[in-house]
Amino acid sequence: MTTWLGIALLACASAAASAPAGADATVEVRTQLVPPVIPYHRHAEYSIVVEAPADVEVKLPDMLEKTGGVPVADVRRDTKKLGKNRVRITETYVLDPIFTGKYAIKPVEVTWGENEGVVVASPGLAVRDLTEAEKAEAEKFADNAGPASAPGLVKQYWRWIAIAAAVAAALAAAVAWAVWLRKRAEQLAPPPPAWEVAYRRLRELDERHLAEAGRYEPYYVDLSAILRYYIEDRFHLRAPEQTTQEFLAASSTSGLFSSDHEQLLSDLLKHSDRVKFAQYVPSVPEMERSFASVLQFVDETVPKPQEQPGEAAEAAA
Repeated sequence: MTTWLGIALLACASAAASAPAGADATVEVRTQLVPPVIPYHRHAEYSIVVEAPADVEVKLPDMLEKTGGVPVADVRRDTKKLGKNRVRITETYVLDPIFTGKYAIKPVEVTWGENEGVVVASPGLAVRDLTEAEKAEAEKFADNAGPASAPGLVKQYWRWIAIAAAVAAALAAAVAWAVWLRKRAEQLAPPPPAWEVAYRRLRELDERHLAEAGRYEPYYVDLSAILRYYIEDRFHLRAPEQTTQEFLAASSTSGLFSSDHEQLLSDLLKHSDRVKFAQYVPSVPEMERSFASVLQFVDETVPKPQEQPGEAAEAAA
């Protein structure tokens, strides 16, 4: 769970933890933020520091999307030997905030070995507005940074501006051309098969761990949608727009499904409706069985090598 820490010591906020990595060695993990409070036009450096035995393979998380919405300007990693048998790994994210406010950086999960690891809280970043003294200094700098008076310098200045403008225009044209080519290639590329889309969506749903979190309503909304859209794309039955009764009636008369598959669809969709509309609270094993039923249906309806994907659509028509 994301935690806001207001610990500041010598313009540095940090959190730390350690865990055993072997009989006589430990892995020490700490996070630090320097400085923890900055004006919006400055950078802050958020670091994950790990000290571990040299023969232990340590895995650090990717924190690019976990900085609370603060853009990351740069990422650096440094490894330093500590004596003969230990190393210090430091991964630093340069944070470049645009707006003032408080930003909660997510905790860090560092793992090593087979099943060992530790979660360390991250300091929070406070981005403030300029103080009156900083505003006065900025205005003073702006007054002193007037245009050069020498004609030669002025001429050279405008020449460099023209060159920069030309380079920027050329880069913009190149980027626009590359974007157009990519979109064109995407338009010409055939869409992925329905079963590949279903497998990807099921994998993404499983990775959200909604069942373990007890979030059964969004779980069944997504699971039933994955099934209905798969049936529409695979068999050209308009499953998403139909009620459960309408869909079961249409699937029964289509002749596309075996009796076992019709029973599976009936049990699954009716169970899903009980959860979504009748306030039924399913158990985690029930949710897992529903997931397994959808996966089984997709597995068993993937076209065989000798079957063309369009045959089911022709039969439905």
